[in-house]
Amino acid sequence: MESMTGYGSAEGISQLGSVSVEIRSVNYRFCDITLRLPKKLNAFEGRIRELIKSRFSRGRFDMSLRLDSDQSVGYRLEPDLEMARQYLAALRTIKAELRLRGEIGMDMISRAREIIVPVEEGQVAEAYWEEIKAIIARCLDDLKAMRRREGEELTTDLRNRLRSICGLLEEIKARAPVVVEHYRQRLGQQLQNMLKGTDVDPIRFNQEVALFAERSDISEETVRLASHLAQMERMIDGEAPVGRKLEFLLQEIHREANTISSKANDEAISHWVVEIKGELEKMREQIQNIE
Repeated sequence: MESMTGYGSAEGISQLGSVSVEIRSVNYRFCDITLRLPKKLNAFEGRIRELIKSRFSRGRFDMSLRLDSDQSVGYRLEPDLEMARQYLAALRTIKAELRLRGEIGMDMISRAREIIVPVEEGQVAEAYWEEIKAIIARCLDDLKAMRRREGEELTTDLRNRLRSICGLLEEIKARAPVVVEHYRQRLGQQLQNMLKGTDVDPIRFNQEVALFAERSDISEETVRLASHLAQMERMIDGEAPVGRKLEFLLQEIHREANTISSKANDEAISHWVVEIKGELEKMREQIQNIE
C-alpha cells in the first residue's frame, strides 16, 4: 500500500546535457500531472505524462525538469491548422455575439500557444528520449520508495484501528443477548408496578418480549460488519491501489454501525458504536492519503 504523499529526485548526464528532475505528489482523487519542462524538451511532454501514469494511479504530481545544455534539440515547430481554424471561429463568434469592433488578425491568433506545436525529428529525438527517460525513471523510483515508506506507516495505524474496532464489535456481540433479558426484566417490573399485584398474562408477556427480540436483533449487521473489517484488512495487506475501495468500505462499516446502535436500543452498545465511529473518522482521514 502506498501513500499519495512523496518526493523524488534524480540527476544524470545525457548527450544533450546535464539533467536534473524533481517530483512531488500529494493526495488527490484522480491522477493530475503538472510538468515544468525546458522548451527544448517540450516534445517529450506526452511521453513523460504516460511514464508517470504507468507508475501511479492517483495523486497530484508536480514535476520539474532542468536541462543544462547548449545543444539544439531534434524537433521542429509546426502549425496545428485545425486548432487554428477553431480558434479563429471562436474569436469570430465572440466578436459577433458581443458586437465588438476591429479586425481579427495574426497578432491575436498567435497568442494561442496550442496552434504551434513542437514535432520530434525522428531518431535524434528518440536517442535523447531514452537517456532522459532513464533519469526520470530513477526519479519516479525515488518517489515510489518514499510513498511506500509513508504507506507502511499508514498501514500500521490502520491495522491498529481495525483491531480496536474488532474488539468493540466483540463487546457488542457479547452484549446483544443480554439486551433482551434486560428488557424482559424491565418490562416485568413495569407491569407489576402498573398492575399492582394483578397477574400478568404470560402469553402476551412472552409475545411482547419476542417482538422486542426480533426488532433488536443485530446479528445480520454484526456479521456484515465483521465481513467488511476482514475485507479491509486483506486490502491493506495487498499491493494494488485500494484507496477508493477502502473509502467505500468505510462508508458501509459506518452504515452498519449506525443500524446496530438504532436497533439495539441499549446504552452500552450505543457507547461502543460511538467509539467505533470515532475510529472510523480517524481512518477516513488516513485513507484519503492512500493511493
